[in-house]
Amino acid sequence: MQKHLALLALAIFVHAGAWAATYTFTGPIYASPLDYTAPCSAGTCANFSTAMRQTGHFTTNQPLPANQSSLDITPYLTSYDFNDGVTSYSMTGANTLLAKANVSTDAAGQIVDTDLVFQRWQTASHGAGDRLSYMSVNFASYFNRPCVSLSSPDICNTFADDGATSHAFAHGSGGWTSDIPAPGGAQSVPVDNPFALLLTATGLLGLALRGRRKLLLKK
Repeated sequence: MQKHLALLALAIFVHAGAWAATYTFTGPIYASPLDYTAPCSAGTCANFSTAMRQTGHFTTNQPLPANQSSLDITPYLTSYDFNDGVTSYSMTGANTLLAKANVSTDAAGQIVDTDLVFQRWQTASHGAGDRLSYMSVNFASYFNRPCVSLSSPDICNTFADDGATSHAFAHGSGGWTSDIPAPGGAQSVPVDNPFALLLTATGLLGLALRGRRKLLLKK
């Protein structure tokens, strides 16, 4: 019986982990990037190019609910990794912050619109006068922006772009894909509490084994 329970526990936890969902974004290439004015007068300078675009993905602990408008996905996020061609933004990256995390979904739970904003500070200090990279998904990318004021600790909300700042714009329809099954396809059953499911399944397995034992004794 212990062997059965071990296999059952393994299956349950594998199933629970498989319930995670990943959403991937591929944006259009930049059309008319604006370069910084050389020589670089402040911070660290870099330019965008027409060969670059925004790309990235984030993973949630369960598929996003359908028919949502500006849903805050922060409670769902387990990881994210984005790139604007110059700067990488990762949940585990130093000095990287997720300033906004809102998405809208259709009837199938697919993303149709977003308000995702990432910031990555150039220095360990995150305050007025410091510089950072800024990426608004499916809209704009900035490098070496000077921060004027913060809305909360580490989150800059007012900027004063200068000659050392470079930026690029790119907006397109679509761009988002996910690994969640299409409507009508095979669906997983969400497990809110794997431990409760394990206890329930253990009880059912015990009843089945007891019934089998009684049947053998009768023979």
